[in-house]
Amino acid sequence: MPTQVSQVDRLVGIDLGGTSIKAGAIARNGQVLEETGADPGFSRGSAAVLDTLAGVGIALGARGKGLGIGVPGLLQRERGFVIDSPNLPGFRNLPIKQELARRLDVDPSRIHVENDANAAALGEQWLGGGRGETDCLLVTLGTGIGGGLILASQLYAGADLAGEVGHVVIHEGGVPCGCGSKGCVEQYASATAARRRALALGLPRSAPGDLKLLCDAARAAEGPERSLLHEIGTDLGRGLGPAVCLLDLRCFVFGGGFSAALDTLEAGVRAGIDERSYGKRGSLIRLLGAKLGPAAGWIGAARLNL
Repeated sequence: MPTQVSQVDRLVGIDLGGTSIKAGAIARNGQVLEETGADPGFSRGSAAVLDTLAGVGIALGARGKGLGIGVPGLLQRERGFVIDSPNLPGFRNLPIKQELARRLDVDPSRIHVENDANAAALGEQWLGGGRGETDCLLVTLGTGIGGGLILASQLYAGADLAGEVGHVVIHEGGVPCGCGSKGCVEQYASATAARRRALALGLPRSAPGDLKLLCDAARAAEGPERSLLHEIGTDLGRGLGPAVCLLDLRCFVFGGGFSAALDTLEAGVRAGIDERSYGKRGSLIRLLGAKLGPAAGWIGAARLNL
């Protein structure tokens, strides 16, 4: 049974992904009250997905109250529009704020829409790996590299795209990126890139491209696996160096599936930061692992209601 907490203290958050909906309710003091999930069912069309999202919100107590939602892709925050989200079929120029407000019988101002990486950053800084850090950048290492920037304990999104560390160019004229540029850090240090680089070298020898075994081999002994992960970490650090220069950030929190390799990447990350930042501050940086796992997005989205 859900913990009994007054509706005033109950914050509802939803994380909408390409294959699943993760959601929950949390108290203002950070106590998780309830968690749930659902299949978004994109094959049924965007209206059906919105119905599912509203149904999840209602089950968690959001009717007449509102909620926060994290969505991947490019957003127009003030109007609550999803401009484009390549991984969410039908979610293009979609007025998600208005549609959810109508279904939940609330004023649109009570629906808070945020990029999913930014929502995860809010969650991790509130209750996860970045807890207690006033300034930090969440770096998600997965299919690509995402980021969410927290300054003075508040999300900083700029005009819309602050924190997109995955698209910092580290190798001019390098590997083409889906964003249209070449040499972006996500083409060298994401899980996808690491797997590609490992396969090209036939590493690890027992199962080329298997990142878990690659990391296990790197932890076990000196060798080509450790060297490759140092190179990947260095490329990641090169992408983070500009953030250190511009903002004097001293804390990075790493989430996503490939963040499990942080211990094997760390030396390279510090070397890359030293290479691309004034003052060689690599040794001063705190490199922390995320702690909330798949719950980070919905918890951060719920925080938008505070």
